[in-house]
Amino acid sequence: MRDSRARRAWPAITVALCGLMSGAITGCGGASGAGASGAGASGAGARQLCVVRHAEAYKNLSPPPGGLSAAELDRLTAQGEAQARALSERLPRPVALVWSSPAGRAQETAALLASLVEVPVEVKEALRPLDGDLSWSARLAAWERGADLDPEGGESLAEGDARGRALLTALRAALPVGSHAVVVTHGDMAPTLIGALTGAPLLSRPRGEAI
Repeated sequence: MRDSRARRAWPAITVALCGLMSGAITGCGGASGAGASGAGASGAGARQLCVVRHAEAYKNLSPPPGGLSAAELDRLTAQGEAQARALSERLPRPVALVWSSPAGRAQETAALLASLVEVPVEVKEALRPLDGDLSWSARLAAWERGADLDPEGGESLAEGDARGRALLTALRAALPVGSHAVVVTHGDMAPTLIGALTGAPLLSRPRGEAI
């Protein structure tokens, strides 16, 4: 799948990217920063979608701490919890939907955000990372060569894009006019969703490892 043609962006919905680990938070509730797409929501009936990469988990540390189970590595660090709480203060109001990847680190991030805007978290399988043991940088390098890698038992970028678009169609239908939504996902699905929402070509989207 090549995306040389710009795709149509969502009408009447602005997009904010919130990279908690990188500090790249732009457009969320009108905040400004580096490395994001979209602008703050404004005007009567405006809707905003904040695409959030989960906060720092133990598995994101380099090196990850030893002696922890896979489930423990998937939990937020104290710094990650602080990142999520800080973002909650910058979210646009009112928030009507908080959707999360099933991963523990994403659900913990979403729960901290949701508790402060008093909205229940809905877990969405479609917000999981791209399937397959491939790094985002490896996928982009192949894309630059004209290839869309499709690992055995995994997903290509085209398949991940289709998954993201289906989720966004459902979210758009569920989101009331004049309210806002938060989705908590991962460093590969976040730019996938941003591209689906804004029509940005893949190589012009925020880099997954930098979110």
